[in-house]
Amino acid sequence: MIIGLVAMYMPQKKEIDNISKYISQLDYCYLLDDSAKDNSKAVDSLIKKFPEKVEYHMNVQNIGLVRSVNNGFKLAIEKGADWILVMNPDGTFKNDAISIFKKYIEKNDIKKVGIICPRYNIDRRPINEGIGTKEVKYPDMSGCLYNAKVLKKIGFYDENTYFYGLDLEYCIRIKKNGYKIIECSEAVLNHKPAETFDIKLFGKTIMKCGKDTPQRYYYQFRSAYYIIKKYHSFYCFAFHIYKAFKVIMFFDDKKEYFKMIRLGIKDAKKGFYGNLKER
Repeated sequence: MIIGLVAMYMPQKKEIDNISKYISQLDYCYLLDDSAKDNSKAVDSLIKKFPEKVEYHMNVQNIGLVRSVNNGFKLAIEKGADWILVMNPDGTFKNDAISIFKKYIEKNDIKKVGIICPRYNIDRRPINEGIGTKEVKYPDMSGCLYNAKVLKKIGFYDENTYFYGLDLEYCIRIKKNGYKIIECSEAVLNHKPAETFDIKLFGKTIMKCGKDTPQRYYYQFRSAYYIIKKYHSFYCFAFHIYKAFKVIMFFDDKKEYFKMIRLGIKDAKKGFYGNLKER
């Protein structure tokens, strides 16, 4: 049984349309709304279209992405899920990815597979379908199938990551516990992480980069400090050096960005991993 979890925040009509494109291939789906507001009317059309498959859950207060999805993991496991698909509401599959995942599960020994993931098609890094499968290290959360048995054995997302780094921390933990992360290269997710901006030289675009807000950098660097301290992850360290380099080279409001980076690291050292507004 494959059960879907969609992590929502103030859901929009376009996002509901996205979800409707793949929900028929799931055995069940939980809509996890962390808006601290009842948005049941916004998802009503989806529930009416798939009354036997969709269940809406509203968090009465904003509890953060990690806790919201962890609650979904618990619900899915209690309902008997073998595999759990985690999605962001803006993500759409470029092709019949869920069927591709199912074929892999049917034809392979999956005892040591913790995650099955797609390829990620991003506007700043376009990618097409590939062939076959391969073992990978750090896929994004969205579009991934999580093995419910492995989740029960090694635990859910680390709640200290709160909002960012949850997928990276879990992937590191998967590997440390002897499990594999398998990419089904035929499956492709259209993905939109952060805003894309062009880097130009003499008026010509030479590369495209992602850009988040200073507040998101706070969460990113707070989680990064936590993960680096927990696992001594060179990958996490190097990636966030690159993010700081982008601020220096390309971003406006550099002082605000570095203020939030320092604040995130400071709070991680203090052990504060909640909402920035509550610090």
